Amino acid sequence: MALEAAGAPLGSYIRAKLLGTAPIRTRTSGIAVEDRQALGRTLALLGQSRLSSNLNQLAHLAHIGALPLTPELEAELSGCLAEVRDLRRLLLCALGLKPEVLP
Repeated sequence: MALEAAGAPLGSYIRAKLLGTAPIRTRTSGIAVEDRQALGRTLALLGQSRLSSNLNQLAHLAHIGALPLTPELEAELSGCLAEVRDLRRLLLCALGLKPEVLP
C-alpha cells in the first residue's frame, strides 16, 4: 500500500482508492499543491489588504497623541498588530518559506 500511495497523504490515498480518482499531488514538503496555492493566495491578500499598514498608522497616531490613547486602546492596537504579524509568519512557515524578522 505504501508504494501505491507514492507520498500522497494517507487520507487522500484512501479517498482516491474509494472514489477511483487520482490521489492529490503533494510536494516534498508534504503539503498538497492545491493547499500551497491557497496559502500563497491568502498571504498575497494579506499583503495587499494594507491591514498591517493601517494598524501601524493607528498605533503611530495613538503614540503621538493625535488619537486619544487609553490603555485599553493601546493594548487592543498592539494585540491586533501582533496577530497580523503572527498570521503572516504562520503562512510563510506553512509555505516552507523563512519569514524575515519584522520590527
